[in-house]
Amino acid sequence: MSFEVAKEKALRYLVTAKKTEYEVRNKLKKNNFEESIIDDVISYLKDLDYINDNDYIDAYIRQCMRLQNYSIYEIKNKLLQKGIKKDIIDKKLEVLRQSSYEQELVNKLLNSKLKNMEEIKQKQYLYRRGFSNINLDIDE
Repeated sequence: MSFEVAKEKALRYLVTAKKTEYEVRNKLKKNNFEESIIDDVISYLKDLDYINDNDYIDAYIRQCMRLQNYSIYEIKNKLLQKGIKKDIIDKKLEVLRQSSYEQELVNKLLNSKLKNMEEIKQKQYLYRRGFSNINLDIDE
């Protein structure tokens, strides 16, 4: 199959939502394109800024913070599953680690979803979600 066919396939894949390089590469591999053609398509899409893993990470972190209420640990694991390199993720998440994001999220959960649970159950739930060094004092 040719570069043009692969390019069209990748562009159609990117129309619905931003994707990582890893996701586009896997999509093209599943469609049995040659590795050299895949590399050319990825390079072409990067030149047009259709694929930009740094922008993707920033947008994904904002989405996770606003809509999903994910812990930093959960955000990191989701990004790793999308094929983004660990060192890039760690750099981007360092800002969150230095902020009060996780403690604010814990307080929000304690005041709503976890309000009527025993303290040990609250700790277990938060630990399973990936929260570490948490303070279970409820701020009302």
